Amino acid sequence: MVKSDIRERSPIVTIMGHIDHGKTTLLDYIRSSSITKREAGGITQHLGSYQILYKKSPITFIDTPGHEAFKSIRSRGVKTADVILIIVAGDEGVKPQTVEAIELAKSTKLPIIVVITKIDKPNLNIEKIKTDLSEYGLLSEEWGGDIIFTEVSSTTGKGIDNLLEMILLVTEIAEIKANYSQEYADGFILESFLDSKVGPLSDIVVLNGTLRIGDILMAGDTTYGKIKRIQNDKNELVKEALPGQPVRVLGIKGVTNAGDNFKVVESENAAIEIIEKSKAVLENNPVIQSLLEKEKELNLILKADSMGSLDAIEYALNQIVQIDMKINILGKGIGDVNASDLKQARTQKAFILAFGLKQDKKIKAIAEEKDVLIKHYRLIYELIDEIRDILSKTAEPKISRNEIGELRVLKVFKDDKKNVILGGKVVKDKILRNALVEMRDSEGKVFLQGKIVELQQDKQATQEVLDGRECGMMIQTSLKKRVPNPEEILYVYEHIKKQSNL
Repeated sequence: MVKSDIRERSPIVTIMGHIDHGKTTLLDYIRSSSITKREAGGITQHLGSYQILYKKSPITFIDTPGHEAFKSIRSRGVKTADVILIIVAGDEGVKPQTVEAIELAKSTKLPIIVVITKIDKPNLNIEKIKTDLSEYGLLSEEWGGDIIFTEVSSTTGKGIDNLLEMILLVTEIAEIKANYSQEYADGFILESFLDSKVGPLSDIVVLNGTLRIGDILMAGDTTYGKIKRIQNDKNELVKEALPGQPVRVLGIKGVTNAGDNFKVVESENAAIEIIEKSKAVLENNPVIQSLLEKEKELNLILKADSMGSLDAIEYALNQIVQIDMKINILGKGIGDVNASDLKQARTQKAFILAFGLKQDKKIKAIAEEKDVLIKHYRLIYELIDEIRDILSKTAEPKISRNEIGELRVLKVFKDDKKNVILGGKVVKDKILRNALVEMRDSEGKVFLQGKIVELQQDKQATQEVLDGRECGMMIQTSLKKRVPNPEEILYVYEHIKKQSNL
């Protein structure tokens, strides 16, 4: 048995604040790079994850968008943080997204450091900023509170060393640790997207264990894949990623759900088993059942502790865009869930979202008896994340075809009702075991389709054969109108399932 190797890992620091208050420019200075120039309009629109080395201590930074339209992205950055930096421009002060960032940060109970930026600018009013922030519960140490305040200029570099010292001090007190010898690595998915050239890519942060090329990574409980490439934040190819390290990975079969946790599993079979179990749970969920009906609609009743909360939830739900799915808010109100809400939910096949409310035991018992689902939340981003998760798991997947390679048939060795065994030479890209195949006649009509179930090179079983090499294979056929002829081309491809964008 491998002994646990519990030791300090690099802290993960999330940077939050209002638009154009200098978050990315600050990180730009720290890294001595040009991150800001690569962002559209100079505004961060995706999570950026970067790692620096300060006095031999690695620190991982997650830069989050400040614009109001990117609320859900910011909440993902908070989920995986150890320390949160609240950025406030010294010449502008507290703004709407500053307040939202403060509320998110306070809800996590994580250490907070306030960073007042642009102190090289004129018209500064640092004392007013401190006063304004104190009204939101951020009281500086010099005023008798417990929040560290720092002042920096990303133009001159003034105060940045002190900020980094404070980050190391706070994280040392917090004793942030990880299990480096954990057999199967785990972590968090920050962002994911589909690259037209290489396929699905995911930006992740490792939390425990070591992620290596060849590992089978399970993203949430919906998709998996064998890691083929790991790229660090400097665009360098690496063989592994350690706890606290942000990397981009290639090899997951589909576009992952940003915000999901990930874990490495023993084998592809283990990943498939997890997916099947998840499907079984979903199929028995009354909320999912309502979505699986022809209308493809999610019916909701909203109850909240205040009108402000209710408005915020309704606004956030309206920002979710799901193709082939529709969110219907059938009712809403202030105060505890009551019998009238239960009746409406049962009649209209809805479920109830209760925000900031206590759970009434009597109402809960009646709801269980009548098969009405009530979900209670205290954080808006958790509510929205769960709705997104439900929709992503029930949406019709969009299937795209990814061409892998081509093979010229040299000889057919065996042909029966279900299988064809043949030999050939790869004439384009590569051939993969378990990939799909197709053959067409001179008129372009498909006469053979199937799957490569066995693949050999030099009489040895293999997972792939590259361009220019000869190989043998067994194809399990799903369509076969005739036997292939020598010199005909076998087209090899795979299907990529991508959930509709949320």
